[in-house]
Amino acid sequence: MKNIVGTNRHHNAAVCFLKDGQVDFFIEEERLNRFKHEGVSFEAFLHLRKITDEVNGFALAGFHFDNLNQIDFNYEYNYYLFMVLRLFRESEIGYYSYIREHHFTHAAGAFYNSNFDRALSIVFDGDGSQQEDGTTESYSCFYFDYDKSTVIDKQYQTREYKENVSLGRCFAKVCRHLGLTWFEAGKVMGLASYGKDIGLDFNDFVEQGEEWFLYNETKNLKDFQQAANLAYCLQQYTQNQALNKILEAVKKTDIKNICLSGGYILNCVNNYYLKKHLPKDINLYIEPISNDAGTAIGAAKIVYYKETKSKQKFPQKNIYYGVQYSDKEILSKLKKEKTKRANVRDVARLLSQNKMVALFQGRSEAGPRALGNRSILFNPKNKNGKDIVNKIKRREFYRPFAGTVLHEYMDEYFEMEGLEESPFMMYAVNVRKDKVEEIPAITHVDNTCRVQTLKKEFNKHFYDIIKAFYNITDTPILLNTSFNLAGEPMVESITDALNTLHGSKIDYLYLPEYKILVQ
Repeated sequence: MKNIVGTNRHHNAAVCFLKDGQVDFFIEEERLNRFKHEGVSFEAFLHLRKITDEVNGFALAGFHFDNLNQIDFNYEYNYYLFMVLRLFRESEIGYYSYIREHHFTHAAGAFYNSNFDRALSIVFDGDGSQQEDGTTESYSCFYFDYDKSTVIDKQYQTREYKENVSLGRCFAKVCRHLGLTWFEAGKVMGLASYGKDIGLDFNDFVEQGEEWFLYNETKNLKDFQQAANLAYCLQQYTQNQALNKILEAVKKTDIKNICLSGGYILNCVNNYYLKKHLPKDINLYIEPISNDAGTAIGAAKIVYYKETKSKQKFPQKNIYYGVQYSDKEILSKLKKEKTKRANVRDVARLLSQNKMVALFQGRSEAGPRALGNRSILFNPKNKNGKDIVNKIKRREFYRPFAGTVLHEYMDEYFEMEGLEESPFMMYAVNVRKDKVEEIPAITHVDNTCRVQTLKKEFNKHFYDIIKAFYNITDTPILLNTSFNLAGEPMVESITDALNTLHGSKIDYLYLPEYKILVQ
């Protein structure tokens, strides 16, 4: 079984293509059809057909409230089968699978993307699949060792979310209370750094549900500080709960390799808290594609290892899995643009002069973090940098920005707490006190920064730009944020890139593979 397709449904729909056990292609539908959090894949399948004409296995990942008697199940499953069978030869597809347990696909993706021989794979999510007793997954812990996967422990939550509320559901409820959508948990995480402990007990929230808000001083949420205090207490509660769950699982099993996934694990503040507070002998793998799109990878991996009985590991070394556009496709779109030749030194000079440069190259990043292929870059030394970039991206003023640092300088600028690297930007780490004034644009109000550490072999062009910036400014870091405007999916194609450039006040677009600068 060489070629396997995995997909998921309901929101953040994605398609994954495994070739001989490795991810060869992966993309979320929203990147292609431009509808954020799109729940059904279509264009992603069409792109997949351009990559291969042979599929040997197909897997559909389950999702929330997959009641065994769900009316639309057969319709939706048949839709995906129809897509696959119309695009590929039916005789070649030897295995179909519907993997019903949502958390299992999260957990499998994380484990098989790690480099562990065996591990506990723990899922902290919003919702999971419905069980036969009417409850749904809220927290799950699985044991993997390439021979088997076993459920170690599970807790379920009621459909009303008034008992054992999941960590992701806690954030969703607070988002709603603050007038945000439940997809905007990242905003609440950023807001939390402005807050303080006012004694709100989220254990009571778990018991009372939304009625809890009526008995606490959280009514006038137009008051910024009050909203920030609520967010702060939420962040403290959830990260402590995550820590305790992991410690309980380790104590119960004496297994020290831990994989983490699920939507809550996109909380990079939580991840750094865990790194600081877990015993040093615990080995932690944080799955970068922890949102529900990643379950497409998990489903495909489950089928691959089940059918092949392989024990070969494929650790996730990079996540540039998007569409590979041809030179012709890209260059044809630039014919009517105002362009000029430029090298990395030219770009670094513009950045040092506080110009904003968008970077477009290669295949797009999987997951929600910009890692240098679809990024907007800015000078981290600019004391007004955060406000400037937030205004251009049309984001709230309190939201922080990430930084990408050359790997060899990471410990000089950041307190990495023993991390050997952070290539996927999954930790918000402390900025060293003597460096805070040097990089104010990426230093949050609590003196943290979501950091990407960059080795040259990971992304040569991006590395060279930062190195050139370092040669000019003595700072080996750039502000790095996703190439999009607020509320939009990340840029995917060159057309998307040009539309965003011309629809905003971004100064330049740079294509390093062609040494072309667009204004």
